[in-house]
Amino acid sequence: MLDASPVGEPRILCGMQQVATIIAPTVFAVVLGYLFGKVSKASVAPLVNITMYIAAPCLVFESLYSNDFVMSGALRLWAACLLIMVGTFAAAWVVFGLLWKDHKALYLPVVFQNTINLPLPVITLAFGGEGVAAMMVFYIPYALALNSLGVYMAAGKKGFRYGVRATFSTPLIYATLLGLVLNVTGVGLPEVVTGPFRLVGTAAVPLGLLTLGMTIGGIRFTQIPATLVASVIRVGGGFGLGLLAVWLLGLTGVPRAVVLLEAAMPSAVFAAVLATRYKNEEELVSSVVLTTTLMAVVVVPALIYYLT
Repeated sequence: MLDASPVGEPRILCGMQQVATIIAPTVFAVVLGYLFGKVSKASVAPLVNITMYIAAPCLVFESLYSNDFVMSGALRLWAACLLIMVGTFAAAWVVFGLLWKDHKALYLPVVFQNTINLPLPVITLAFGGEGVAAMMVFYIPYALALNSLGVYMAAGKKGFRYGVRATFSTPLIYATLLGLVLNVTGVGLPEVVTGPFRLVGTAAVPLGLLTLGMTIGGIRFTQIPATLVASVIRVGGGFGLGLLAVWLLGLTGVPRAVVLLEAAMPSAVFAAVLATRYKNEEELVSSVVLTTTLMAVVVVPALIYYLT
């Protein structure tokens, strides 16, 4: 008689340990930020500024500069990003058109996911510099859309020019473009130049997670039916579109994994920031951000297990 014991069990246990190793530091930092925000009542603005204007650009530049890069791969990543954004917008347009025609602000947290704070540490730990480079290439069209069309969606026509100005005043854009150009052209930089960028860039991951924890601590649930529907479209619909994108574009390996992770990420905290700034159903948008972030507690480990 054949042995009926589960021959795949050691591999499963190894995979679960790998997932735990990747996820545990992420969860710890987010929880620490949440507790710190609750106890100290400190402003999250300084952390946001340091992360977005100093640490993250350094990490992005160094990762893109030091990892192999092929332009055809970038075009496919950009196409995947656009397909996911357009697809989630189309799905939301159909569903919201049938259920809630007056909730136009819901498009923000559905179309724009968290592409930096949460996926950055996960991708760094799971896929290293190659994953970070692919993530930042994926981020380029997303950043342009978020800071222009995203602002337009939040504020109407009066927000478009503001969004364009915000896009071109963001160091991440320039760090990404500079890293890509130097990589593609083969320009060599000495370690005395790249070393400082690498050192400062290491702060981006923990700072981003602490910021996320402090931010979600101030969000509250509201309008539960609309919140749940929008959350399912963002995470479930986004992942489905990610699968479609990697299949249509023939993405494999680390780029495929990055696209699928990014596609299923929770709503961007910046969506709530925009809704609050322009007083456009900020409580509802924040509820979707919080709900999808809580969903990520289950979704992200499952995806990491599947992808690794």
